[in-house]
Order: sequence, then structure tokens, then C-alpha cells
Amino acid sequence: MNTSFIILLIAVPLGAAFLSVLVKKLGKYFLGAAIGFNLAASGILAYDYVSPVIYEIGGFKPPYGISLVLDEYSLLGILLLNVVFALIAIMACKYIKKYEVVLSVALAALNGVILTGDLFNLFVFMEISAIAAYILTTMNKNIKYTFNYLVLGTLGSGLLLFGIAVIYNMFGSLNIMDIQNRMAIISYPVAGALVLPLALIFTGLSVEAKLLPFSGWARGVLKDSNSLVGTLIVSAFSAAVLLAFGRLIDSLFVMSDSLLIVFTVVTVGTLILAEIAAFSKKNLREILLFSSIAQSGLVVALFLQGLKSAALLVLINNVISKMILFTLAAKIGEDNGTDKLEDLKGVFLKNKVLGFGFTAAAMSLIGLPLFFGFIAKANVLVSLFEANNIWLPMVILIVSVIEGAYVVRMLTTLWNTGEEGELAKAEDAKQYKLTNKVRLTIIITIAAIAIVAAGILPLLQMNDWFNFDILSFLTDGLGGV
Repeated sequence: MNTSFIILLIAVPLGAAFLSVLVKKLGKYFLGAAIGFNLAASGILAYDYVSPVIYEIGGFKPPYGISLVLDEYSLLGILLLNVVFALIAIMACKYIKKYEVVLSVALAALNGVILTGDLFNLFVFMEISAIAAYILTTMNKNIKYTFNYLVLGTLGSGLLLFGIAVIYNMFGSLNIMDIQNRMAIISYPVAGALVLPLALIFTGLSVEAKLLPFSGWARGVLKDSNSLVGTLIVSAFSAAVLLAFGRLIDSLFVMSDSLLIVFTVVTVGTLILAEIAAFSKKNLREILLFSSIAQSGLVVALFLQGLKSAALLVLINNVISKMILFTLAAKIGEDNGTDKLEDLKGVFLKNKVLGFGFTAAAMSLIGLPLFFGFIAKANVLVSLFEANNIWLPMVILIVSVIEGAYVVRMLTTLWNTGEEGELAKAEDAKQYKLTNKVRLTIIITIAAIAIVAAGILPLLQMNDWFNFDILSFLTDGLGGV
């Protein structure tokens, strides 16, 4: 394996940002080249993957030097991130102008969030990606919501840094693997000593992960966002933050029972309250943003229960589905001046291909059979039952009913020109405007077909698909070629 590709996933987009500052007219080409390189590099790393690799920046060995970690977990993360980032950039390319530098920096930082093996550099990459997000949200032309996001994000970053500082004071190291090793040889009860730093880190990350009650910025920023900004935040940015969350929970979160209960209440409360909020909303983007918040709560809750593979399946399903759903919702809102459900009756009757993509993503989101979401949710429920956890599957099944209700209502409205119970007629459909939709149609169709294929193939080829391990599949299927 050519390990230099690991650092180049960060260095090349940063180089593209620098060149875009120097030659502004070529900024979109530099950004395109960086995105293309990262796609190719991620694929090469996956193809050549054999075993975990620690890349030592500057030749300094950890824990004294900065390191990047490529293992099954981060490999999955960079594949997902770079593919989704590329697809969003292609579909929403008209918004890229003047933001090439910001997008290049964001791409570098998000890859760094996933790959870093160092707590302080995690903070640095998180801060850089957050600053990029603040700037991107100014496209909405509502500075009040961007300022709100900036204030809450800065508070979250401060708490994260404070928590990291306490960890460093306790263990004398910032390297995640080294801290793990030092925890193993400490004689005093680690869980009690870690209550303060873990609470700080959890709260700090919760702001960007959109967990309640730390997601007050999300509605203002996302409810009217365009197909570039909104989709990036609910898909690419969310994926990187949740993967970082999962990494820390798996490696550093040695929790007392009481602290685990508190964290679980926050995440499960996020799942329940956000799904209820999504059900109560009448606008497409608001429904989808609260659905995204709910799924973030579920993913972190699964990480807290030690169900890494199940959490990753839910994460992948949410990222891909939301990429399709939010892109289309934003596009419809932009072209027609509204994304209110009542004003969009029958919008898909004369846009059937896009309607198919939207419907496939929505069906996968709620976990219906023959869609990838079914594989994800089935694995979640089986994993929880095998861990003798009964209450969380009950919660998931109850909120799935709420989720299914608002998704069916949404689809019924978008496909039907009349009121409930009336037969939809194409001739009654309004002439909704959807411009420049060729790229959008191609990408969303391919993504929708992939969602269906990913839901059917495991059922046909695997005897034990209820216990599908995404990390093993990744390394056996790609790295083992």
C-alpha cells in the first residue's frame, strides 16, 4: 500500500485551496481536481488495504508526533465522505462559485476528522470544518442564523478543547491509542476520574452532531438552505462528526453506569423528540432536518451500546438517503419558491424519475424490505436483542411508526394531485418548475438503484444477513481483492 495517499487526502485539498486563492478564475478546476484525487485515493487505499496503518507525519513516532490512522473504520469513513462530497458538488455545482476555497478546506478538514489519531488535531480539524460550515451558511443571506450557529459552535468547540485539556492533564498524552494503553495500566477507577472530561467532550461534539438540546442552530440554518449547503451539512459534515464521535466512544469513553445513563438519555431523547418534531412539520426541508437530528441520536446511542457495525449501517443509510432527499427538497424549494407540502401536490407526476429516487431514499430511511435501510434496521434490532437489550428496540420500533407516518404523508402529497382519498391524475398536476436537472437526475437515479441493490443483494447472498458486519465486508470484499 502507498501510505502517502493517507496524508494526501488532506494535503491535496489544502493545496487546491491555496491555488484557488492565487488564481481565482481557476478555483473550480482546482476544487474539481482535489475532489477527483480524493475519490481515486480513497479507492486505491480500499483496494490495497490489508491491515491497519499508522501514518507518522514528519517521521516522528506517536505519541510524540502527529499520526493519522487508517483502519477498517476510517477507511469506511473516507470512502463514504469523499463519494458523498463529490456527488453533492456535482449536483449543486452552480452554488460553488466564490466558495471554492471554503469547500476545498472543508474537504481537507473532514478527511482529517476521520483519519486523525490525535485528540488535539481532532479539535483542530473540527474547528476548521466548523469555520467552513459557518461561511457556507452565509449563502442563505440570513446572518442572524449564521451568527447563532457561530456562537453555539464556538461554545461547543471550547468545551471540546477543555475536555481534551483535562484528558492531557490526566494522562500526559494526546494520542488516542497511547491514552488507551495508559488507561489499561492505571490502578485507580478510571470511570470516575473521566466523568468531567467525557461530559465536556460529549457536549462539545453534540453541538456539531445536532443532538438535543445542543442543536438549536440547525433549524435556522437548514430550513431554507440550498442544495449545496443543506445537503453538505446533513450528509458529509454529519458523517465525519458522527464517525469521530464513534471513534472516541469506542476508544476513550470508559463510563460509569450513571454517566452512560445520562448520555443514553440525551441520545434516545434526541431520537424521540426529533421524530415527533419531524412529524409536526409541514415543510420538506424542516421534516428532513429533524429526521436527520433523530438519526444522529440513534447512531450515537448505538455507539454508546457498543454496537459499532450496527451504528455504521444506520449512519450510511442516513447519509445516502438524506443526500438524495435533501438535495431534491432544496431543489424543489429553490425552483418553486416554496417547499411547503400543501403547495407541492403532485410534483412528481411529471418528474417521475426524480420521484423514484426520492421514494427509494424515503423507503430506505424508514427501513422497508428490499431497501438498504431494512438491512440496517434489522441488524440494529438483532444486535440489541443479542445484547439482551429490550427497551431500546421497543423505542426504535415506536419511533419508526412515527417516522413511517410522516414519510407516507410526504410521499402521498408529492405524488397525488388531489386530497386524501382522491385518485391522482397527471392532467391535474401543476406545472412545477425544475431547471437544470440532468446531472441531478442521473446521480439520484444511480444512488437510488444502489440503495435498492444494497437492500436486495445481502438477502440473496448471505445466510446470516441479520448479523452483517460492514467493517469485515469492507476489508474482505475490497481489501482482500
